[in-house]
Amino acid sequence: MHQVTLDDIRLVNQIARLGSFARAADSLSLPRPSVTRRVKQLEAHLGVTLFQRSTRQLSLTQEGEAFLEHSLNIEQHWQTATEQMKSASGEPVGRLRVSALGLFNRVIAGPVLSRFVKTYPGIDLELKSTWSPPDATKFDVDLMFNTKPLEDKSFVNEPLSLTQRDFYASRDYLERRGSPGSITELADHDLVVLNYTDFKDGDWLWQDGEQQRTLQVKSNLMLDEAEAALQMTLLGHGICWLPDFCCDKYLESGEMVRLFEGRHATPGPLWAIYPRTPFENQRLRLFIEMARDSQLLGKPAPAQN
Repeated sequence: MHQVTLDDIRLVNQIARLGSFARAADSLSLPRPSVTRRVKQLEAHLGVTLFQRSTRQLSLTQEGEAFLEHSLNIEQHWQTATEQMKSASGEPVGRLRVSALGLFNRVIAGPVLSRFVKTYPGIDLELKSTWSPPDATKFDVDLMFNTKPLEDKSFVNEPLSLTQRDFYASRDYLERRGSPGSITELADHDLVVLNYTDFKDGDWLWQDGEQQRTLQVKSNLMLDEAEAALQMTLLGHGICWLPDFCCDKYLESGEMVRLFEGRHATPGPLWAIYPRTPFENQRLRLFIEMARDSQLLGKPAPAQN
């Protein structure tokens, strides 16, 4: 399916300015046949005819004039945004609003935020916490980090990092109740159930060789905030399925134990989600790359084709 791009918008604007497909193609260094093909694809996608063609003259249709009114504004906004990002000093400026799941914010709040504000003092950074899956109708930030992608074509879901989610318990709990020898024995243990935004409540995953399987769990302790689940696990209230980046320091101190020698751990991606626009937000890109490079939230995720 054809998607309208900034290049399509610039092409329509240039054809309207020059009054000719051929002159527009030459001015943009494009093959002339490709210009005709791209305009036809765009018209088919929009379901309208943009240009009235004849042997002597090229003119905009009524629908083409309406489209041009918006497309000229879009191109101008893109140019303005680009120019604003290029200050005389080359330093990025402006506001960046970021939202992330509460635990992620607490992990990056020290090292990443401190480094970011020191490196880019011209950027006004606003950080918000959320405990909900992304919602296109309530997306009021520039960038969101979440474990669930946003199923809306007007947004970009960029893989940011890849962590491992595994089964953990406090050493105190295991001394009292013993260690489960298999996944099925979890049913005989107390569980601290963290409900993730990317799974149905009460569902966990576990790796079975080459396959991932779903484990339905029940407990009298169900939480929707990872920090609370982590604390209840440390206090000995049961076994929990948690991301490794929030447990590593407790493994090193001996307060927590990874069960099953880690063989049932499953990958858990974190997504960088932002509105799809015809131009790149430099502030947003700088923050994404700094968060990715820190590896505080897991190893950088492989790029998707």
